[in-house]
Amino acid sequence: MSKKMTEEHPLRAAILTISNSRTFSNDTNGLMIQSALTHAGHQVVDYQIVRDDREEITRHLHEWVCSVDVVITSGGTGLAKRDVTLEAIEPIFDKKITGFAGLMDALAYRNDCGVQSLAYRSSAGVCRQCLVFCLPGLPRLIKIGMEKIIIPEVFHLHDELQK
Repeated sequence: MSKKMTEEHPLRAAILTISNSRTFSNDTNGLMIQSALTHAGHQVVDYQIVRDDREEITRHLHEWVCSVDVVITSGGTGLAKRDVTLEAIEPIFDKKITGFAGLMDALAYRNDCGVQSLAYRSSAGVCRQCLVFCLPGLPRLIKIGMEKIIIPEVFHLHDELQK
């Protein structure tokens, strides 16, 4: 979609960083997501940081899915016991966008991490007509996910939800 179309119909977005150590002063991941969205002409209407806690994650998601077009999370998607983002969010999906994780894996493998990409999970789905993207907490993978998948495709996916 052209920049003019984005300006005429910006999507409303919320960002959720999941981390036990990040704060608003050092959350480069959230700022990177915010910058990519605003540079593409979208409106970031909320941005929060929560601990790796299922209840906190789902509370924010439930608050946002009826008021924004897209939610993007970063962090909490690894393999450690504390990483519960996908376990908290995927059960809430009405529909899962299965191709997103595959594309993220392929791009991470080819462009950044090699076989270590196995440790960086991602997911996407729809919850009450809201697109939800869960990105790993690795800044290089956030950049790949935003630039190569989310920004180029978010309007098309949003339009599909309106049908």
